[in-house]
Amino acid sequence: MNPRDLVQNMPATNMLYMDDPYLKSSSCNVLRVEKDDRKTAYVLVDQSIFHPKSGGQPSDKGRILGEVFILEVTKVMLIEGTIVHFGKVVRGEPHTGFARLEIDWDFRYRCMRKHTAAHLLDNCFSVILKECMETTDSWVGDDSYVGYRGFSPTIKQLGALEEMVNKLIAEGAEVTSQTVEREELLSTLDASSLVRLPKNVRLRIVRIGGFQGKPCGGTHVKNLREIGQFRLKSPQILNEGFRLNFDIAT
Repeated sequence: MNPRDLVQNMPATNMLYMDDPYLKSSSCNVLRVEKDDRKTAYVLVDQSIFHPKSGGQPSDKGRILGEVFILEVTKVMLIEGTIVHFGKVVRGEPHTGFARLEIDWDFRYRCMRKHTAAHLLDNCFSVILKECMETTDSWVGDDSYVGYRGFSPTIKQLGALEEMVNKLIAEGAEVTSQTVEREELLSTLDASSLVRLPKNVRLRIVRIGGFQGKPCGGTHVKNLREIGQFRLKSPQILNEGFRLNFDIAT
């Protein structure tokens, strides 16, 4: 089954996590179900709290509970504005109609904390170096990192960077966001800065304290204190740049 075939003629999904990333459960209306031969199924709904794998954030895990079925969601995809949930059918037969969504909150909240930490890391890195480095990629699942072009920072710079990040976490700056349409961002930002972001969906401008806002479609905490202790690991040197590997307290 090609997931792209599933979204043909389907409406865009109302992405509830964009407005409230702290939602742990919600109702929904199942619009389409496609089973395969391995007791697994694809499910499309009208609104979802499940964040798909995108923007360096892994997809949520959790359950979709219908009146007579349970689907253990193991993968979530965003395709042309529609969210596709994939998982194992553990009870009954999935069907259209009313259902409830439940995410694995512990997993999601850790992703939120690490995603916010990645933004803070990037902002502080610009301050330490006195210039904005071009990012190449990022990941906030296991083995989290932010990738950059150019030369890796010195040991002294890395020490100052980790200290600055933890200082701001302790001070507890607010993390705010404003949801805007992609076309609105093009009027204020260079198009190249949007190239790695999901297309045809609403995006957030995320602001941490007094730092400049940045576009991001991921989930974030409300206050830096929620991140907890931040730790930089040894940088990974690549052909045309490097990755700043990091972790946060459990």
